[in-house]
Amino acid sequence: MPIEIKELTKKETKKIILSLVNFNPVYCVMCKNRKGIVQRFFLLNVSVKNNKIHKKVKKLLMNKFGLTYYGYAEENPRVITTAKCPECDNERMEWDY
Repeated sequence: MPIEIKELTKKETKKIILSLVNFNPVYCVMCKNRKGIVQRFFLLNVSVKNNKIHKKVKKLLMNKFGLTYYGYAEENPRVITTAKCPECDNERMEWDY
């Protein structure tokens, strides 16, 4: 089965998994920027449960959205979140746990 990915709005994400909406990027680990960082959410048709799926999700994120890094909540590994720094284009963030 091919992996499918759909970008969600924050409202759609809240209906699926509220805890991920409250898991916010605080600052960019590369340049320490705290402003303008936008969190994005995606829904997968599979769970990120092993390294093979993880690699396929990363490739799909890169090809479709230009993203390479993501996080997810263990209670629903079908919903993933990303963020990108508007200052340096880095995707590695310090997150508010």
